[in-house]
Amino acid sequence: MDGLEPAHQLVETANKHFPHLTLMVRARHRSDAYELMDLGAHGVYREHLDTSIRLGEDVLRALGHRAYSARRAGQQFRQYDENALTTLTAERHDMATCVRSVRAQIAQQAALLTADRELDPTAGDHAWDSEQLRTPRS
Repeated sequence: MDGLEPAHQLVETANKHFPHLTLMVRARHRSDAYELMDLGAHGVYREHLDTSIRLGEDVLRALGHRAYSARRAGQQFRQYDENALTTLTAERHDMATCVRSVRAQIAQQAALLTADRELDPTAGDHAWDSEQLRTPRS
């Protein structure tokens, strides 16, 4: 479906006639995701999130990080972002609470980024693409 209104109608109709149905819907962006989650859709997929995470993983690999480390960083970010989305969905109608939560999320992101800069993501990480696999054989 293209657009938020048809998705709204589908979610409302499905919830009315099939209340135990698991709804998995696409959202264009975060505000659409909030709306769909408010209506009861729990499997909400934001269009640009996956592409952004894949891009970040590819950039990390291009900078020399191991594939497994880059993939794990992408998965950790996805989990963090989905948790933040759930928290902010519940709080977004109370502006003061929402602003406090957004500020806390920004502070947490800054702390995570600072910690990432000080961490060697490949230390002890030999699960994928070890040096032996990356070195061409003669």
